[in-house]
Amino acid sequence: MSIDNLERTHSLTSPSPPSEQSPSSPIVVSDDYLYEQVKRYRAWLTRQHEHAESEEEQRIAETYAHNASQVVVVDEQNVQAYAPFRYKYSALKVITRKQIISMSIMFVAWLASIFIFGKGVFVVTMGIITIAYLLHLVLDVALALSIVRDSPEERIDGNVLEALRDADWPIYTILCPLYKEARVVPQFVKAMQGLDYPTDKLQILFLTEEDDTETRAAIEAMHLPSHFEIVTVPEGTPRTKPRACNFGLIQSIGQYVVIFDAEDVPDPLQLKKAVLTFANHGSNLACVQAKLNFYNPNQNLLTRWFTAEYSLWFDLILPGLQKAHFLLPLGGTSNHFPTQTIRALGGWDAFNVTEDCDLGLRLAWFKLETVVLDSTTYEEANSRTKNWLRQRSRWIKGYMQTYLVHMREP
Repeated sequence: MSIDNLERTHSLTSPSPPSEQSPSSPIVVSDDYLYEQVKRYRAWLTRQHEHAESEEEQRIAETYAHNASQVVVVDEQNVQAYAPFRYKYSALKVITRKQIISMSIMFVAWLASIFIFGKGVFVVTMGIITIAYLLHLVLDVALALSIVRDSPEERIDGNVLEALRDADWPIYTILCPLYKEARVVPQFVKAMQGLDYPTDKLQILFLTEEDDTETRAAIEAMHLPSHFEIVTVPEGTPRTKPRACNFGLIQSIGQYVVIFDAEDVPDPLQLKKAVLTFANHGSNLACVQAKLNFYNPNQNLLTRWFTAEYSLWFDLILPGLQKAHFLLPLGGTSNHFPTQTIRALGGWDAFNVTEDCDLGLRLAWFKLETVVLDSTTYEEANSRTKNWLRQRSRWIKGYMQTYLVHMREP
C-alpha cells in the first residue's frame, strides 16, 4: 500500500493478524501527529529499500567479505578472526611492554612507600579504595534518579507499528552463536517464529562450530523454513563467540544485524522497534540496545539476585548513562546494528571474552551513539553457583582485557 492510498480521515487501512480482525479492517489513527509519523516512517523505509539494492552497497559488502577472510600474521601467529584485524583494538596481545613497565614502576613505588612511611600506607590505600567505591555508588544513585521522571529510553507507539504492518521492512539478519546447545534449539526456534517480522525479510543464522555435529543434527531434524540457515564456522583459534559472529557477519545479507543467544526470548516486536529507532535518529546512531532480564527469577536465591542486578543495570543505569552522554557498555545480546556500521567498525574482537563491552568502548572512541530501547529480551539466569562463578570470572577477565586494550593510548 502506497502513502497516497492512506486514508486522511484519521484511519489507515492495513492488514492485521487474522486472529484479531480481518485483513480489510481499518486501523484507526487517533490524530494528525500519528498520521504524520506513519507517513514519515513509510517514506524512510522506502529509501532504505532503495539504498539496499544499490550497486555501491553490494560492492561494499563484497569488499568487506574479501578483507575479513584474509589470514594475517601477527607476532609470528597466523590470525583469521573473520574480521579486518586491527591490532590497536585487539586483545590478541592484552598487555604491552610499556604498560608492564608503567605498572611495575607504580608497584615498586607503592612498596617503597611502605618501607618509608610504614603501616599508614595501607590505611591510605584502603581509604582511596573506599572513596572510589563510594563515588561509584553515588554515581549509580545519581544515574538512577536522573531518569525517574524523564527516561531517555526509545519508546515506539504500538499504533504506529500496527499501521506499518504491511510496510516494506528492511532485511534483518539474526546471528545465533551455538556450541553444544542442542537442548535449547527448539526453544530458540519457537522464539524466532514468534517474532512479528516478515519471514521473507529475515535471515536467521545458526552459527555452529565444526565439531558440533550434535547441535547441527538437532537443527536439521526440525526441517525449518528457508530463512533459518545453518552456518558452520571453520576450525580455528580462538574458538569464541565473537569469532563465530564475525563469520556470520560475512554471510549476512541484512541491512541490520542483531545477536541473540540460544536461550533468548525477545519481545516479538523488537526488530520493528529497533528499525524505527534508527529512523528516529541520524546516521550517528550505531547501536540500539534492548533490555535484558530473566524468565526464571524465582527459581532460587541466586536467580533472584541476578534479576535484581539486571533490572538495576538495564532499567536504570544504562538509560542514566545514555542521558548523561556517557559511553554505554553493551549487553552480550540484543544489540542491534546497521550492518554497514558494524562492518566499518571491524566487527567483534575475536580475542576479547567480553566483546560487547569492548565494542561499546569502540563506539565511544568513534563518537557514535547507542540508544536504549524499551523492549526486553528474556534469558535464563544461572541457577548454579559453579556456573555463576565461571560466568562472573569471565566477565571480570574481559573487563580487565578491555581496560588494558583501550588504555594503550588513553
